[in-house]
Amino acid sequence: MYLDNNMKKGVWVILIVLTLIISAIVIFPKTGFVTQSLNANNLENLRQKAEVECLQNSQCPENSSCVGNKCIDKKEIDLCQSVSLSTPTRKIKKGDSINSIKEVLTKAQLPFLLSDGELVEEINNELIKHFYIQIILIGEDKIEKENQDYLIENNQPIYTYRLIFSNGVDFSDKNIQGQVLGILGEEYTISSNSDNSNIYLVSKNKKIVLKDSEDIKITQNEEGKIIMIEISFFSNNKIKTKENHIDSVFNKIKFSFNNADDNSADVRIGGSC
Repeated sequence: MYLDNNMKKGVWVILIVLTLIISAIVIFPKTGFVTQSLNANNLENLRQKAEVECLQNSQCPENSSCVGNKCIDKKEIDLCQSVSLSTPTRKIKKGDSINSIKEVLTKAQLPFLLSDGELVEEINNELIKHFYIQIILIGEDKIEKENQDYLIENNQPIYTYRLIFSNGVDFSDKNIQGQVLGILGEEYTISSNSDNSNIYLVSKNKKIVLKDSEDIKITQNEEGKIIMIEISFFSNNKIKTKENHIDSVFNKIKFSFNNADDNSADVRIGGSC
């Protein structure tokens, strides 16, 4: 059958469109990162019903960010802040475990890095709030001395990050997908391909998959909903003085072993800036 030039062009256009559709069907499910943001009106409706100032940055003025459900001037937000694992009157020293003085860090010590937040959904006209907090658990490795060098062992996690929910969250729920989690000072949209075994998070700078592995533990309640996400961070080698360790998942937490002598050690945890 003879095809004129216009018909040929039409056939090629159809073939190209079909190719793109097939590619989308094949490729995107494999990536898992299918983002879907909530409609601004729906989000505003949830914010009003939750009676909070904001649920995410988009609900704040241009020069502000949503921290702990409040709009805070960006000039006041310090994500580089760090905390010593010693106190002015008690020092970590040779032979001590790094958590001998402080075992847990919360928003009380790192108010912007470990700020809390909430996810909100409405089911059958009932508003359900899922509050969440962030904490860092300090590991039990000890400060030792080999020859003239001070070292931190790496037999256990250096620290463990926990995201804890007040009640079980169903990450496969379309009411939850498209909402934002504030993790370590950065907003992550919950991808619409997430479920309670694989959580896909998307920010402006990165894409992250959270699922049970050697370093990541997802805890579910009896209904199979998620109540805690725990990530443990290890060092491949013993940590020497003047060394830093940045978390390998979010790249937001910095562990610093600055210096040491037999009577004290300067060990800090804070934001990676």
